[in-house]
Order: sequence, then C-alpha cells, then structure tokens
Amino acid sequence: MPLRTHVVDYPPPQLAAQRRINAVLARAPRLRTDPWRVEAGQRLSLWLDAAAGRVTVPRLRKRGVTVEIVQTDDDQPVPLRILRPAGPPRAVILDIHGGGWVLGSAGLNDRLNAHLAHHGFCVVSVDYRLLSERRKVFIDCAIQDCLQAAYWTVTHVDQLGAADLFIAGESAGAHLAALTAVALRDQGLIDLVKGCVFSYGVFDLSGSESVRSAGPETLLFNGPTMQADLARLAPDRDEAGLRQADVSPLYADLTGLPPALFLAGEYDPLFEDSLLMATRWGQASEADLIRAPETPHGFLHFGGPAARGARTAIRHWVDARLGDTK
Repeated sequence: MPLRTHVVDYPPPQLAAQRRINAVLARAPRLRTDPWRVEAGQRLSLWLDAAAGRVTVPRLRKRGVTVEIVQTDDDQPVPLRILRPAGPPRAVILDIHGGGWVLGSAGLNDRLNAHLAHHGFCVVSVDYRLLSERRKVFIDCAIQDCLQAAYWTVTHVDQLGAADLFIAGESAGAHLAALTAVALRDQGLIDLVKGCVFSYGVFDLSGSESVRSAGPETLLFNGPTMQADLARLAPDRDEAGLRQADVSPLYADLTGLPPALFLAGEYDPLFEDSLLMATRWGQASEADLIRAPETPHGFLHFGGPAARGARTAIRHWVDARLGDTK
C-alpha cells in the first residue's frame, strides 16, 4: 500500500510564528545525555511532575476529566496515569511519553492528553522506567515496561469503557510505541488496535543518515553527539546490534500491523527516521505521513501553528479510523 504524504502549507503569518519559535530554540541549551546531566534532569523532572500535578489535576476535574493512578500486576509494577473523559469514552489511547528515554513522565503529558480526553478519549499514559547509567537502567527496561502497560490495557479495555484501542507516542515514546505494536502483533493481540500515531519518532538506534550528519546548528539536540547519545541507550551492543529489530523498529517485520499516522518536522534531525519508517509501514499497511516545513523536533510542546495543526490532524485521523467523519 503506498504511503500517503501530506505537506503542511503554512500561510505567511503562521510560518513567521514558527520561525519565531525556532529563533527561541536556537538560543536554548541543547539536550545532552552525559550521566550527570541526566541525573540532574531526572531530579528536576520529578519536582516538575509533582508541581504540575497540583495544578493540572484540579483544572482537569473542573473540565470533567478525572485522573486515576493504577499499576500493572507484575513483579515490576508499571504506574499508569488514566485520564477519563466526562462521558463514555469513544476509544482508549495508550500514550507513551517522550523525553529522550531519560526525562518526562505521564503526568507531564497531561496538557497534551487532556486535549484527547476533552474530545471523548480515555488516555492511559505509561510511566516507564527512565534510563540511567548509574542505576543500570537501559533501553530493555523501558521496552519491558511499555509491553506490560500494553498487556494491562488490552486486558482491561472493558473497565476502561471502550473496545477500540490506539497506541500513540512522541519522540522516544514513538520508538517504544512501535516496538509495543509489534509485540502485540506477535502475541496475537493486535486486532484491538485500530491505529498507531507516531510523532517525530526515533526508529533506528544506530542513527539514520540525518542523525549522523546533524551539526551544531541543530535545534533542541546537540547534533554532533546524537549518534553517540543513541548508542548509550544499549551500551552492550555494537552498531550492528543497535540495528536489530528488538530495539530498532525500522528493521522489524511490519506486516499485520494496523494503520499508522506519522508526524515529522523537516527541521528535525530525526526527520529521516519518520520518512523511512512511514515508507516501510506503508508497504505493509495503511500509512500517512504529515511533513511540517521549518518545524523542529518536539513541536507538540512548543505551541504555535505546528502544535495546533498536529493536535487537530491527530484527532481527525483517529476519528476516521473510528468511522466518525464529523
């Protein structure tokens, strides 16, 4: 099945707004993954998560969205943050947050997930283990946590109130979401999943060509160290090992998977990951790729035209999978 590609055509005022966002990001510090920065960032992330929760939970409640925290039933329980809409949910969305596998949380994704809950979706967001060289937590731990969360969600859809399931992830979360979808297919559980949404994902841990060529002008990331930063996720593997399908979904068998929507900014050094993955997905199933010109990685969090347009596009795409074209 051919890949359907859609290129965003920003009107001049929206393009100017996007360029202003890029100018701010150009002056901002770049993400680095050396151990001391990761540990400091994770401590800050915990504080932000707690502080944000004190604000977002009451605000969500006022708008009819309730927040519930549960855990999977495993030897290594995985916390799940459930946002329930005011009425019966139209579908369940399993959300896997981004943050380079080392930062972020389900709670810090409340602002994005609230948009979905406000439109009638029950969102189950995964608090997978964040990677830490000091604590010897590497990529296999995050993958395992997301699989456990997916199995819990699949077996609790009746309690969640809807029979249809979508899997969504952004950045590192898109990487974990893709591996989760493949694992559900291998377990014979993919039929419940009506679609996958991957926002600016990482699909090749060995580093796609656009990652390898990223320079110091790269927005958000420290371009010259990106390939080495990816390699630190699985330090026991060489470059060939990083291309194995169990950690790099670009090299997985993608047959038998549901339709997928890919969103990518053309100023993102990971843009090629989305392009290659969407092309391969489209060879086996339905796939749509939305390309946003002059748009960086992580744009869903930065406001402006790209974020607004992406939220609307995701919602409309999910609506179409549910047969709701209103």
